[in-house]
Amino acid sequence: MNQQFTDTVGSMTLVQNAEAAADPIAASAPETLQLRRPADAAVEAIFAGGLEKMTLPRSYGGSQATTSEQLETYAALAEADASASWVACIYNAVGHMICAFGDQAIEEVLASDKPRSAGVFAPSGKGRRTEGGYLVTGRYAFASGQHHAGWIFAPMMPEEGGPPIACLIPKEAFEVEDDWHVSGFIGTGSNAVRLPETFVPDHRTVPFMDIVHGKGRPSSISENPYYRQPFVPIMCAVSTGTPLGLARKALRLFKERIGKRGITYTSYSKQSEAAVTHLQLAEATAKLDQAEFHAARLTGIVDEHMATGAAWDMETRVRCRSDIAWTIKLAREVCEIVEQGSGASAIHLKDPLPAILRDIRTISVHAFLLFSTNAELYGRVLAGMEPDIPFV
Repeated sequence: MNQQFTDTVGSMTLVQNAEAAADPIAASAPETLQLRRPADAAVEAIFAGGLEKMTLPRSYGGSQATTSEQLETYAALAEADASASWVACIYNAVGHMICAFGDQAIEEVLASDKPRSAGVFAPSGKGRRTEGGYLVTGRYAFASGQHHAGWIFAPMMPEEGGPPIACLIPKEAFEVEDDWHVSGFIGTGSNAVRLPETFVPDHRTVPFMDIVHGKGRPSSISENPYYRQPFVPIMCAVSTGTPLGLARKALRLFKERIGKRGITYTSYSKQSEAAVTHLQLAEATAKLDQAEFHAARLTGIVDEHMATGAAWDMETRVRCRSDIAWTIKLAREVCEIVEQGSGASAIHLKDPLPAILRDIRTISVHAFLLFSTNAELYGRVLAGMEPDIPFV
């Protein structure tokens, strides 16, 4: 997965850059937790490795990284801090969507003081047509990464009717609510943001369903198959790294732990000698292997389409949603097996396991990544029915 390339980041792979960023991100994790958003040092480490522009075109200083390499990059970051990993993922996912707006909007974002965007995918705002653009207002929840972003991707419903329209709006136009008091992904800074009526010019608007279906405004990159992909499979693919990083770390910690402690109230002075431990290790490893398979299948099919421009069939598009949801479900089960096997010695907050557990449980109930919803959708299509939602 460590594919070598040369661009403005340098000749190191993005995965190696993420591994180099892990130490400063981990060191600043307590500050991130206290601030409820990424510490400045964590974000600076991400930026230093070019890890916020992995989906931008090479012609604009980005990497156009495969989703397979992004997976490993986010996984490496997640082992340091899942919140930082998720924020990096959002910057890149939204960065890919920004490319649908065309050269003028891309250049405007990249020329700004903070050339990156947070994003909210629910079209919870509304817009009124005016000369040269729209007057947009609304409240947008779960704006992950907005503290260090200069822009926010915000879809809205036009008052005159019709499908949603995606807008790219300067962050300074929004008011940030103090509502991010949560039990997991605490450091993502996913506060709700409120937009007073704000003018958005036409060049920073695009039909939202064009992005969903892999279309964009004609531009210098619009014929590149990397940017002609339906967005939902891409979002699914890039979401694999954070949960896999958490599961990998949990299992590694368990392997380290079992040789150093016994099992209280039993005859085992070493947990590693107990049959129950062997069963836990085997089951957790098998589940992680299965999670890795589904993640690899998902990123592999997305990368294939990005490279070739091949057409998508609906069943494969929907399977991408099933694969990410199943990956996360299995990753959570790995972490919970480790929780059961680690006992009360791992409940102290200084131990890394409680943070892993709260973060994996949080991502597993994300509305877009929830297994029950995605399994129903996949089963519906497998039964020969059409999807009953537009976001595939």
